[in-house]
Amino acid sequence: MADSTDTRKERRAAAREERDRAAEASRQRQRQRIWLLGGALALAAVVVVAIALATGGDDRPEVRSGETIAGQTEANERFAGIAQDGISVGDPRAPVTLVEFADLQCPFCRDYTQQVMPALVDYVRAGDLRMVFQNVAFIGTDSARGAQMAAAAGRQDKLWQFIDIFYANQGEENSGYVTDDFLRRVGGGVEGLDVDRAMDDRGLPEIQRQLDEAQTEWQSAGFTGTPSFLVGPTGGRLDALEIQSFDAGEFTGAIDRALAQQR
Repeated sequence: MADSTDTRKERRAAAREERDRAAEASRQRQRQRIWLLGGALALAAVVVVAIALATGGDDRPEVRSGETIAGQTEANERFAGIAQDGISVGDPRAPVTLVEFADLQCPFCRDYTQQVMPALVDYVRAGDLRMVFQNVAFIGTDSARGAQMAAAAGRQDKLWQFIDIFYANQGEENSGYVTDDFLRRVGGGVEGLDVDRAMDDRGLPEIQRQLDEAQTEWQSAGFTGTPSFLVGPTGGRLDALEIQSFDAGEFTGAIDRALAQQR
């Protein structure tokens, strides 16, 4: 790489500071939303009572405007401004690539996403890392349904926000929780995603080919579980990343070593 190690560290530090500022801004907005919601609910209660007194009641279901889903604020802010291309996120010219093989129903994949990935996004923002998500739907039908929708979101370059929110709302394996309603709610949490289009795109042949290719690559690499990872120079040989825990240092250490080899 042309940039020095100190320069890369400064870029990552700047990325972390930007993420922290965004998180604090999010908390401020959330507090404001909570305060406004409290006033709105109080006013709504008065209106409902007035209508009930005037009409004798109404058994129609409540319509909740602006309802959010867990994890959507964090996911949208985490990937804001970062280029995506289908299943990849980050500069395609980044010196190092990390490939993740995962199943959206896998609780360990969720743990990696929540405990490790935020630190790796700093490398992505700094231009040092490109990440690729290979969806391996081997646990069950709910996995396949989630994978199809994630791939459809990828056609709009929104896959990474979708999977982040999906993990934040992950249910019990093979319980049937991945319904169309669930997928719409997850997709609705992704800023800029055309949910109707994504729902329609799920059955496209190219999406099934993408999932079949992910399965083949996972097996060809000798993996049998998820999450599994490959890391190495972009456009070059990628090697399996052996990890002992979801400690961010195990991943950043491997990325730093790969970056050093590109200098």
